[in-house]
Amino acid sequence: MEITELPTTAAPGLAENAEALADTACTLHDIAGTPGSWSAAAAEDAVEAIEVTALALGSAHPAAAAAVLPLLRDLTRLRQSLALPPSDRPEPALEGDGEGQTIAPPVPITRGRSRRGLGPGYKGLRIPAGRTVPGA
Repeated sequence: MEITELPTTAAPGLAENAEALADTACTLHDIAGTPGSWSAAAAEDAVEAIEVTALALGSAHPAAAAAVLPLLRDLTRLRQSLALPPSDRPEPALEGDGEGQTIAPPVPITRGRSRRGLGPGYKGLRIPAGRTVPGA
């Protein structure tokens, strides 16, 4: 196996986002210490984050592409085991000859699901003029 070093400088924003991802993953690990702490929605989001990260990492180097493909297949089986909906992205396949394999470029990733929770954009409740809140 030929060893090829990656460049020392990443694309704009990539290093910062990778560092934030690592920090968030550590926080998630600390919070999710027991199986009972997970919900189906949280597990689906975590699996999706791993899938998207693996696809991104697979483009870093041909060796990375070959390494993440089994992980992506395992995540498909994990979705089935946890009764989670299937990924909305097609399963990636390796392209090229035995030496310079890459993961087929993925379809641009968008989060088509509706947002859950009170995340960014929440502006609070509006009470029309002339109405009162009971018990206030």
